[in-house]
Amino acid sequence: MTPDRAQTIDHHPDLSDRSERQSTCIRLAQARLAAFVESTADDVDETSDAAVTALRSAVSSGADLDRISAELEVSTGAIQAIVDGSVPLRSLHPDDRLRPRT
Repeated sequence: MTPDRAQTIDHHPDLSDRSERQSTCIRLAQARLAAFVESTADDVDETSDAAVTALRSAVSSGADLDRISAELEVSTGAIQAIVDGSVPLRSLHPDDRLRPRT
C-alpha cells in the first residue's frame, strides 16, 4: 500500500462502523434506562449510574442528539440535563419512594 493510500484510509474511517457503534451505544442506553425504570431499592443506585454512563456513551459516540432522543423516546433537553449532571437521573425515577430526599 502506498503512503498516499494509507493516509486516505486513516483520514476516512468506515462510516458503517461508526454508525453501528452509535446504534450499539443507543441500544445499550435504552436497555440501561429500562433497567433503571424497573429498579428496586436494592439496585436503584447501580442502575442509575449504569444508565447515565450509557447515555454519556451514546452522546459521545457522535450520534445526533435528535436521533438519540427519538430512539430513546426522551427529550433532547432531558438527555442533556442527565448527561451534564444538572438533573440527577434518580430524581426522575417513576417510584417516588426511590427518588432522593431533598
